Amino acid sequence: MARPKGENVIRKHFKLTEETAKLLAERSKAENMNESEYIRYLLLNQSEHPRSRELEVEVMRLRNEVNKIGVNVNQLVKKINSHMYSEGDRIKLYKYMDEIKEKLDSIIGLIL
Repeated sequence: MARPKGENVIRKHFKLTEETAKLLAERSKAENMNESEYIRYLLLNQSEHPRSRELEVEVMRLRNEVNKIGVNVNQLVKKINSHMYSEGDRIKLYKYMDEIKEKLDSIIGLIL
C-alpha cells in the first residue's frame, strides 16, 4: 500500500508502550507491511463508527440468545398445536418474549 511519489507527507510522532509496539510490529509483519503502512491500512479500512466491532460482537451474541429462545418458543407452539398446552406454558412463553424484548432493548442502548 505504498503512497504515490510526490504526495505530501505529514509526519506524526506518538508514544507506545513496549507491549503495544511489539504488537504493532508483529501484526504489520504478519500482513507483509511496514508499521506505517499497517497503521494507514487500519485507519482507512475501519468503519466510521469506532464501536462497530463491539456492536457487531454484541449483535452476534444477541442473535444466538434470541435463537435459543426461539427454539423454546417453537417447542411451546408445538405443544399448543398438540392441545397439550398448560397455564405454565403460557407463563413460559411470556417470559421468553420478555427476554427477547430485554435483549433488543440492550442492543438498542448500545447503538444510541
